[in-house]
Amino acid sequence: MPDNQYNEVLIVLIACIAMFLVLAAIILLFLFLYQRRRFTQKQQVAELELQFREQSLKAQVEIQEQTFVAISREIHDNVGQILSLATVQINVINESGQMDRGALVDIRDNIGKAMTDLRDLARSLSSDRIESLSLQETLAQEVDRINKTGLIRAEVAIEGSARVIEPRKKLILFRTIQESIQNCIRHAEATRISIHLHYQADHIHVSIRDNGKGFDTEAVLQAGGGLGLNNIRTRMQIAGGGSVVESVLDAGTTVHLTIPYE
Repeated sequence: MPDNQYNEVLIVLIACIAMFLVLAAIILLFLFLYQRRRFTQKQQVAELELQFREQSLKAQVEIQEQTFVAISREIHDNVGQILSLATVQINVINESGQMDRGALVDIRDNIGKAMTDLRDLARSLSSDRIESLSLQETLAQEVDRINKTGLIRAEVAIEGSARVIEPRKKLILFRTIQESIQNCIRHAEATRISIHLHYQADHIHVSIRDNGKGFDTEAVLQAGGGLGLNNIRTRMQIAGGGSVVESVLDAGTTVHLTIPYE
Protein backbone atom coordinates (compact mmCIF):
# COMPACT_ATOMS: atom_id res chain seq x y z
CA MET A 1 0.00 0.00 0.00
CA PRO A 2 1.45 3.36 -0.94
CA ASP A 3 2.34 5.68 1.92
CA ASN A 4 -0.21 8.31 0.91
CA GLN A 5 -3.07 5.74 0.99
CA TYR A 6 -1.86 4.42 4.33
CA ASN A 7 -1.78 7.94 5.70
CA GLU A 8 -5.30 8.60 4.43
CA VAL A 9 -6.61 5.40 6.07
CA LEU A 10 -4.81 6.31 9.27
CA ILE A 11 -6.29 9.81 9.23
CA VAL A 12 -9.78 8.44 8.64
CA LEU A 13 -9.32 5.90 11.44
CA ILE A 14 -8.07 8.57 13.83
CA ALA A 15 -10.95 10.85 12.85
CA CYS A 16 -13.45 8.06 13.45
CA ILE A 17 -11.91 7.26 16.82
CA ALA A 18 -11.92 10.96 17.73
CA MET A 19 -15.55 11.29 16.68
CA PHE A 20 -16.44 8.19 18.68
CA LEU A 21 -14.65 9.57 21.73
CA VAL A 22 -16.37 12.94 21.34
CA LEU A 23 -19.73 11.24 20.92
CA ALA A 24 -19.06 9.03 23.95
CA ALA A 25 -18.04 12.09 25.96
CA ILE A 26 -21.24 13.89 24.92
CA ILE A 27 -23.34 10.89 25.89
CA LEU A 28 -21.56 10.57 29.23
CA LEU A 29 -21.95 14.29 29.82
CA PHE A 30 -25.64 14.08 28.95
CA LEU A 31 -26.12 11.12 31.31
CA PHE A 32 -24.25 12.93 34.06
CA LEU A 33 -26.34 16.08 33.64
CA TYR A 34 -29.53 14.01 33.46
CA GLN A 35 -28.67 12.09 36.61
CA ARG A 36 -27.70 15.27 38.43
CA ARG A 37 -30.91 16.98 37.34
CA ARG A 38 -32.93 13.94 38.38
CA PHE A 39 -31.16 13.86 41.74
CA THR A 40 -31.80 17.60 42.20
CA GLN A 41 -35.47 17.15 41.34
CA LYS A 42 -35.80 14.26 43.79
CA GLN A 43 -34.11 16.35 46.44
CA GLN A 44 -36.44 19.28 45.74
CA VAL A 45 -39.48 16.98 45.85
CA ALA A 46 -38.27 15.52 49.15
CA GLU A 47 -37.77 19.02 50.57
CA LEU A 48 -41.23 20.09 49.37
CA GLU A 49 -42.79 16.98 50.89
CA LEU A 50 -40.99 17.68 54.17
CA GLN A 51 -42.16 21.31 54.13
CA PHE A 52 -45.68 20.16 53.30
CA ARG A 53 -45.68 17.68 56.21
CA GLU A 54 -44.32 20.33 58.57
CA GLN A 55 -46.91 22.88 57.43
CA SER A 56 -49.66 20.27 57.62
CA LEU A 57 -48.63 19.29 61.14
CA LYS A 58 -48.41 22.94 62.17
CA ALA A 59 -51.85 23.61 60.70
CA GLN A 60 -53.32 20.59 62.50
CA VAL A 61 -51.81 21.74 65.80
CA GLU A 62 -53.22 25.25 65.25
CA ILE A 63 -56.60 23.76 64.37
CA GLN A 64 -56.57 21.66 67.54
CA GLU A 65 -55.55 24.62 69.71
CA GLN A 66 -58.23 26.87 68.24
CA THR A 67 -60.80 24.09 68.55
CA PHE A 68 -59.89 23.60 72.20
CA VAL A 69 -60.23 27.35 72.81
CA ALA A 70 -63.66 27.36 71.14
CA ILE A 71 -64.76 24.29 73.10
CA SER A 72 -63.54 25.70 76.43
CA ARG A 73 -65.34 28.96 75.70
CA GLU A 74 -68.52 27.09 74.86
CA ILE A 75 -68.28 24.98 78.01
CA HIS A 76 -67.85 28.15 80.05
CA ASP A 77 -70.64 30.08 78.33
CA ASN A 78 -73.22 27.30 77.99
CA VAL A 79 -72.57 24.25 80.16
CA GLY A 80 -71.05 26.37 82.95
CA GLN A 81 -74.09 28.64 83.10
CA ILE A 82 -76.51 25.71 83.15
CA LEU A 83 -74.62 24.01 86.00
CA SER A 84 -74.35 27.32 87.86
CA LEU A 85 -78.11 27.69 87.62
CA ALA A 86 -78.56 24.14 88.94
CA THR A 87 -76.21 24.95 91.84
CA VAL A 88 -78.23 28.05 92.72
CA GLN A 89 -81.45 26.03 92.64
CA ILE A 90 -79.93 23.39 94.95
CA ASN A 91 -78.76 26.10 97.36
CA VAL A 92 -82.25 27.62 97.43
CA ILE A 93 -83.77 24.23 98.32
CA ASN A 94 -81.08 23.66 100.95
CA GLU A 95 -81.63 27.05 102.58
CA SER A 96 -85.41 26.80 102.53
CA GLY A 97 -85.39 23.31 104.00
CA GLN A 98 -88.32 22.37 101.78
CA MET A 99 -88.36 19.86 98.96
CA ASP A 100 -89.88 21.61 95.97
CA ARG A 101 -90.73 18.95 93.42
CA GLY A 102 -90.95 21.46 90.60
CA ALA A 103 -87.48 22.82 91.44
CA LEU A 104 -86.07 19.27 91.50
CA VAL A 105 -87.50 18.63 88.05
CA ASP A 106 -85.88 21.85 86.80
CA ILE A 107 -82.54 20.82 88.31
CA ARG A 108 -82.78 17.39 86.71
CA ASP A 109 -83.60 18.91 83.32
CA ASN A 110 -80.74 21.43 83.56
CA ILE A 111 -78.20 18.76 84.49
CA GLY A 112 -79.50 16.55 81.68
CA LYS A 113 -79.13 19.41 79.21
CA ALA A 114 -75.57 20.04 80.43
CA MET A 115 -74.70 16.37 79.95
CA THR A 116 -76.21 16.39 76.44
CA ASP A 117 -74.22 19.51 75.53
CA LEU A 118 -71.00 17.89 76.81
CA ARG A 119 -71.65 14.74 74.76
CA ASP A 120 -72.29 16.85 71.66
CA LEU A 121 -69.06 18.78 72.29
CA ALA A 122 -67.13 15.53 72.70
CA ARG A 123 -68.44 14.27 69.36
CA SER A 124 -67.47 17.50 67.59
CA LEU A 125 -63.98 17.28 69.12
CA SER A 126 -63.24 13.70 68.02
CA SER A 127 -61.08 13.65 64.88
CA ASP A 128 -61.59 9.88 64.49
CA ARG A 129 -65.34 10.34 64.45
CA ILE A 130 -65.09 13.15 61.91
CA GLU A 131 -62.91 11.03 59.62
CA SER A 132 -65.29 8.05 59.88
CA LEU A 133 -68.33 10.10 58.80
CA SER A 134 -69.08 11.99 55.62
CA LEU A 135 -68.74 15.78 55.57
CA GLN A 136 -72.50 16.31 55.38
CA GLU A 137 -73.04 13.99 58.36
CA THR A 138 -70.51 15.81 60.56
CA LEU A 139 -71.94 19.19 59.52
CA ALA A 140 -75.49 18.01 60.25
CA GLN A 141 -74.39 17.06 63.76
CA GLU A 142 -72.56 20.37 64.20
CA VAL A 143 -75.56 22.39 63.02
CA ASP A 144 -77.85 20.42 65.33
CA ARG A 145 -75.51 21.12 68.26
CA ILE A 146 -75.37 24.84 67.45
CA ASN A 147 -79.14 25.11 67.09
CA LYS A 148 -79.61 23.49 70.50
CA THR A 149 -77.62 26.30 72.12
CA GLY A 150 -80.14 28.87 70.91
CA LEU A 151 -77.34 31.32 70.14
CA ILE A 152 -77.97 31.35 66.41
CA ARG A 153 -80.02 29.53 63.78
CA ALA A 154 -77.89 27.41 61.42
CA GLU A 155 -78.81 25.39 58.33
CA VAL A 156 -77.04 23.25 55.71
CA ALA A 157 -77.84 22.96 52.00
CA ILE A 158 -76.24 20.44 49.62
CA GLU A 159 -75.90 20.74 45.85
CA GLY A 160 -74.60 17.98 43.59
CA SER A 161 -73.81 14.34 44.26
CA ALA A 162 -71.80 13.70 47.43
CA ARG A 163 -68.19 12.64 46.86
CA VAL A 164 -65.61 11.03 49.11
CA ILE A 165 -63.00 13.52 50.35
CA GLU A 166 -59.53 12.44 51.41
CA PRO A 167 -59.72 12.10 55.25
CA ARG A 168 -56.98 14.61 56.12
CA LYS A 169 -58.43 17.23 53.78
CA LYS A 170 -61.92 16.57 55.09
CA LEU A 171 -60.72 17.15 58.66
CA ILE A 172 -58.99 20.43 57.73
CA LEU A 173 -62.09 21.57 55.84
CA PHE A 174 -64.45 20.71 58.70
CA ARG A 175 -62.27 22.45 61.31
CA THR A 176 -62.10 25.53 59.09
CA ILE A 177 -65.89 25.54 58.76
CA GLN A 178 -66.12 25.18 62.54
CA GLU A 179 -63.84 28.18 63.06
CA SER A 180 -65.86 30.25 60.57
CA ILE A 181 -69.03 29.40 62.49
CA GLN A 182 -67.42 30.27 65.83
CA ASN A 183 -66.19 33.59 64.40
CA CYS A 184 -69.74 34.33 63.32
CA ILE A 185 -71.17 33.49 66.76
CA ARG A 186 -68.54 35.55 68.61
CA HIS A 187 -68.21 38.61 66.39
CA ALA A 188 -70.92 38.92 63.73
CA GLU A 189 -73.96 39.54 65.96
CA ALA A 190 -75.89 37.43 63.45
CA THR A 191 -79.16 35.59 63.93
CA ARG A 192 -78.76 33.13 61.07
CA ILE A 193 -75.94 31.28 59.35
CA SER A 194 -76.23 29.10 56.25
CA ILE A 195 -73.70 26.54 55.01
CA HIS A 196 -73.84 25.51 51.37
CA LEU A 197 -71.95 22.46 50.04
CA HIS A 198 -71.53 22.31 46.26
CA TYR A 199 -69.98 19.06 44.99
CA GLN A 200 -68.32 19.78 41.65
CA ALA A 201 -66.32 17.63 39.20
CA ASP A 202 -62.95 17.60 40.95
CA HIS A 203 -63.47 19.70 44.07
CA ILE A 204 -66.00 20.81 46.64
CA HIS A 205 -66.99 24.44 47.19
CA VAL A 206 -68.27 25.44 50.63
CA SER A 207 -69.81 28.79 51.48
CA ILE A 208 -70.59 29.94 55.04
CA ARG A 209 -72.86 32.98 55.01
CA ASP A 210 -74.24 35.00 57.93
CA ASN A 211 -76.58 37.97 58.25
CA GLY A 212 -74.41 39.78 60.78
CA LYS A 213 -72.88 43.24 60.94
CA GLY A 214 -70.03 42.48 58.51
CA PHE A 215 -66.62 44.16 58.49
CA ASP A 216 -64.04 45.81 56.23
CA THR A 217 -61.68 42.94 55.32
CA GLU A 218 -58.92 45.21 54.00
CA ALA A 219 -59.01 47.41 57.09
CA VAL A 220 -58.83 44.36 59.36
CA LEU A 221 -55.83 42.94 57.52
CA GLN A 222 -54.02 46.30 57.46
CA ALA A 223 -54.63 46.74 61.18
CA GLY A 224 -53.00 43.38 61.87
CA GLY A 225 -56.23 41.84 63.13
CA GLY A 226 -56.63 39.34 60.33
CA LEU A 227 -55.11 36.33 62.10
CA GLY A 228 -58.29 34.33 61.66
CA LEU A 229 -58.47 35.22 57.96
CA ASN A 230 -54.81 34.26 57.49
CA ASN A 231 -55.38 30.97 59.30
CA ILE A 232 -58.24 30.10 56.96
CA ARG A 233 -56.17 30.94 53.87
CA THR A 234 -53.12 28.99 55.12
CA ARG A 235 -55.15 25.88 55.95
CA MET A 236 -56.80 25.80 52.55
CA GLN A 237 -53.46 26.28 50.78
CA ILE A 238 -51.92 23.38 52.73
CA ALA A 239 -54.83 21.18 51.69
CA GLY A 240 -54.38 22.22 48.05
CA GLY A 241 -57.44 24.46 47.99
CA GLY A 242 -58.27 28.14 48.33
CA SER A 243 -60.41 30.60 50.25
CA VAL A 244 -62.10 33.96 49.76
CA VAL A 245 -63.73 36.06 52.49
CA GLU A 246 -66.36 38.57 51.38
CA SER A 247 -67.87 40.98 53.88
CA VAL A 248 -69.91 44.16 53.68
CA LEU A 249 -70.66 46.42 56.64
CA ASP A 250 -74.23 45.85 57.88
CA ALA A 251 -74.75 43.21 55.18
CA GLY A 252 -73.08 40.09 56.57
CA THR A 253 -70.09 37.93 55.70
CA THR A 254 -69.54 35.01 53.35
CA VAL A 255 -66.56 32.67 53.56
CA HIS A 256 -65.83 30.64 50.40
CA LEU A 257 -63.73 27.49 50.71
CA THR A 258 -62.61 25.19 47.88
CA ILE A 259 -60.71 21.96 48.25
CA PRO A 260 -59.99 19.03 45.87
CA TYR A 261 -61.31 15.59 46.75
CA GLU A 262 -57.89 13.93 46.53
